[in-house]
Amino acid sequence: MSSDQKRLRVIIVGGSVAGLTLAHSLLKSNIDFVVLESNRDIAPQVGASIGILPNGARILDQLGLFDEILDATEPMQEAFSWSGAGKLISSTKAPQILHERHGYAISFLDRQILLEILSRNLDARQGQILTNKRVTRVEHLSDKVQVHCKDQSVFEGDIVVGADGVRSTIRQEMWRHMDSVVPEQAKKERALMSSEYACVFGISTATPGLDPGQSHRTFAEGYSALTIVGKEGRVFWFLFTKMDKTYTASEIPRFNNEDMEKHMEKYLHIPITDTVPLSAIYQNEVSKNFLALEEAFYTHWSNDRFVCIGDSIHKMTPNMGQGGNSAIESAASLANYLTTLTQGSSIEISDIKDCLAKWQESRQPRTKTVSISANGLTRLEAGATLKRQNHYTTSASLYEPIPH
Repeated sequence: MSSDQKRLRVIIVGGSVAGLTLAHSLLKSNIDFVVLESNRDIAPQVGASIGILPNGARILDQLGLFDEILDATEPMQEAFSWSGAGKLISSTKAPQILHERHGYAISFLDRQILLEILSRNLDARQGQILTNKRVTRVEHLSDKVQVHCKDQSVFEGDIVVGADGVRSTIRQEMWRHMDSVVPEQAKKERALMSSEYACVFGISTATPGLDPGQSHRTFAEGYSALTIVGKEGRVFWFLFTKMDKTYTASEIPRFNNEDMEKHMEKYLHIPITDTVPLSAIYQNEVSKNFLALEEAFYTHWSNDRFVCIGDSIHKMTPNMGQGGNSAIESAASLANYLTTLTQGSSIEISDIKDCLAKWQESRQPRTKTVSISANGLTRLEAGATLKRQNHYTTSASLYEPIPH
């Protein structure tokens, strides 16, 4: 950077996959940043897994991270689909073919391990990854943002990025800012989230009958299951169920362990394969969780010095495996656009607004298409209406290329 170029500072709220990918991308562009994570541990074990698909892998590869990720996984080779009665619907080598065509294998691993890899490779910048920093308020000033944390610490920057997940504090603060300038738009944004399906997901140790490199999908009426077998037989599993109604944002339920155990009792008999029931996996679980699956595609991804990425702004259901990969894409794309702000001798608010508007315009069409397909696949696999099934049979597949 020449002496007459402005030093941009970005405050990233959330040490998520999206947030840490953005940090790596900004580092490549020599853009100053700090990551504020609310939890004590940057990589907690909460029962979550993540599948890295080619569109996410190519970005992580450019950041010098994918080889380490690949070492922690068993590339997928085969995919099986089963009926709710345990009958084989189809088997395919599509994951292997996808690897050959795109150069990257579908790779599943603990989300915790991915976060460890992302954070460990930022070791040289550890002073810029801070934990126990729960953001409570953002002040939007004419020349900067001030991010206030629960511990009374304050961080200043040119832009604040919400990478803090579906219950994003930064999204809420952006809406609060919008209330003073475009209140009707803020009101509409707050009404966009809903939830129709719930998911029990977890990680289990190796289970007889399930081989590394395989995935199994169970199609049924009102529910479905997805199981991926990773390195050394580690099992990543999901049980998707349709809830009693579609909930709006303020109504979305939260579940405790008692709710989870009671819920699981009704589904332990369902087939993962013709010889392996869900109960066989469940008895080997090492971590699990039960959540309502929020769905939201927001219209406003940025406003003035605020911008949101990942689940905070485009939340989709996980059946297609594109939530995390879309977050990786949005993070890398945002970094590319922010790099243009460093070319001049000053950075005005008008420059920031124009940059973020162009980024949003570039990302929204593709991400919306992915979201529609992902949410539709959840309904297809759970036996939603024939109309939906016909629509998504040809458009939604874990292995189908995503439109550009």
